[in-house]
Amino acid sequence: MTAAASCDPRAWPSVPSAPDQYRYELGEFSWKFNSPTWKLESVGVTAGPHGIGVDSRLRVGERLWAIGDVTGVRLLTHVGKYQGEIVAANILGEPREANYEAVPDVVYTDPQAASVGATEARFSATVPISEVAKTATYTHDYATANGFLTLLSDGDRLTGAYALGPEAGEWMQQATLAIRAHVPLHVLRDTIQPFPTFSEIYVAALKSPRNQIAVAHHPTAAR
Repeated sequence: MTAAASCDPRAWPSVPSAPDQYRYELGEFSWKFNSPTWKLESVGVTAGPHGIGVDSRLRVGERLWAIGDVTGVRLLTHVGKYQGEIVAANILGEPREANYEAVPDVVYTDPQAASVGATEARFSATVPISEVAKTATYTHDYATANGFLTLLSDGDRLTGAYALGPEAGEWMQQATLAIRAHVPLHVLRDTIQPFPTFSEIYVAALKSPRNQIAVAHHPTAAR
């Protein structure tokens, strides 16, 4: 149920004149949901302005599912792949619902920018990448880099994170798992990070929220 153009620009269909008739994403074209060539009405499906409505198991109707951009959930390749796994599990008899609490976003620039989860929270901490321990293994001058990691928390667990730095999309996955699994902050702080890696930035980033939370719970202790 996903429409995508060929990677060869010569094979792309002509772009409609009206802006609301098409949508452009990085890496693919997704054309208007109610394309007459799809004949959705033949299976009793009506597409809305944001895609085809699905339930938590990606079902559109009886023995009918939808995945990818047409669901209008998140127009990301990895979300479409995840939805495919959800649908496959349900077709094979394993009840499984989609969960979008921790969807990572990565912009593949140099350095990479990445984020996951909430963008605001009661507690937060930002650590520059220049504070990550380094050895001769690193051939780039990260000491002067302007990269960073910001962690967001509700006081009990991690709720969001965003970062800028080399391969940030890779080390952001640690935050993605922590958010999805509701890992307590004290467990994250007790996690051993390998040396030398950029993941060590979590060690410093997790200390600040701990201090903020302690002050919030015991304000007189900070006086």
